[in-house]
Amino acid sequence: MDRNNTPDVWADIRDTIKNAHNSDGLKDYSTVVLLPKQEQWVKTAYKTKNPICPHLIFECCKRIFNRKEHGCLNSSNKPKVIDVILKFAKLHDGFDFEDMKQIHSYFDDVLILDFLKYASRPEPLLNETLEGMIKAYNETPENF
Repeated sequence: MDRNNTPDVWADIRDTIKNAHNSDGLKDYSTVVLLPKQEQWVKTAYKTKNPICPHLIFECCKRIFNRKEHGCLNSSNKPKVIDVILKFAKLHDGFDFEDMKQIHSYFDDVLILDFLKYASRPEPLLNETLEGMIKAYNETPENF
């Protein structure tokens, strides 16, 4: 299932996953969630509990800004890029990637992948950059 949906659809997706996982019948399948590795940050800096670190928000924006061509989202419409990335982050409100009990209430197995290879950056992100990502997240309205 793809989380590339608006918040009004996420509740239906979440319920579908939860109902399938908690079914009393015998399952002939297993659910696996792929989670992006998150950098450490002060999680209370966000107004709402959310597992998406500001580093990931920055890296997603940067990668899309550097795209010349892409069928869905490229650098030609930067405001749309920011809108899509913040919607993606807000879809995770209320979740905690470190809470295995919460994750296993939806999925059988978890794989945490280092998609963005933060450790291979030549220099860490500046505090001002991270603060900007946190401010953008905090100013994003609920269910936008």
